[in-house]
Amino acid sequence: MALTDLSRCSAAARHRGEPLGGTAPVASRWLLIEHQGPWAKQPLETPPLAGRVGQEIEAICASFGGRALLVRRQGRRALDPGAPQWFAVDTVRGCRTRGTWRTADDLLAAARSLGVELSSCDEDADPMFLVCTQGTRDACCAVRGRPIVAALDRRWPDEVWECTHLGGHRFAGTMLVLPEGACYGYLDTAGVPALVEAHLDGRVDGRHLRGVTRWEPAVQAAQARVLAEYGPAGLDEAVPGRVETDAESGVTRVEILGGGPVPERVVVDVRPEEQTDAPLSCGAAAKPAVLHHAEITSA
Repeated sequence: MALTDLSRCSAAARHRGEPLGGTAPVASRWLLIEHQGPWAKQPLETPPLAGRVGQEIEAICASFGGRALLVRRQGRRALDPGAPQWFAVDTVRGCRTRGTWRTADDLLAAARSLGVELSSCDEDADPMFLVCTQGTRDACCAVRGRPIVAALDRRWPDEVWECTHLGGHRFAGTMLVLPEGACYGYLDTAGVPALVEAHLDGRVDGRHLRGVTRWEPAVQAAQARVLAEYGPAGLDEAVPGRVETDAESGVTRVEILGGGPVPERVVVDVRPEEQTDAPLSCGAAAKPAVLHHAEITSA
């Protein structure tokens, strides 16, 4: 697959200049289930999650504002020969719980840990770099994602994981950084090590930021726009404040409270636009999608 082939969704989206801000999945908590694969097109239909178990996990995660991903080490190498792991991560408090699983009941218990157990945890979450490589959903995710995993694995072997779908095939390569919940897109092998190093140093690249997953899309887009304009800066130097949506126009006005290189107060208007003439994945017909155009109105 040629990465410049405009019949491929990720190449076409880059060619269109489709904005990234506001496209991250929305979840404040994440359940990560180590599974060596192969992964089903719908990840929670992968045995032994298929059927009732996967449906219950999805419902439990949603009840706690969370989502689930399947994860594995590069090349499907196991972390150790023992039982696979699971992690429950809270992006607000930056903490986690974890364990191992053997049975479907273990996985249901892991999902339930997103509730009271995670709310009362005191273990700080270590950094995790989750790169979508799920070729069963879209070829772009595998073709762009796997070389990125290989590049990161050379520098951060304990932190990098392959993962299932992060939404937005056309934004491949895509990566979720936990515990912050920062989701990046339009990544490539050459640039991703520097981006990760900067992120760890508190310098978020707003040009590649799809959004922080604990925020709704308009807030994601506003924060990304501010970081692109005034950053790189830390996520704690561009904190969402007051949010107001005009019911008639659909425009959402987001206040960003700044620190460091970001002005003390920045106001961003986010205008939704429905795109109807572009495919959202390779080989698919065009489907509607909402783009979020963020404009700084005062600082």
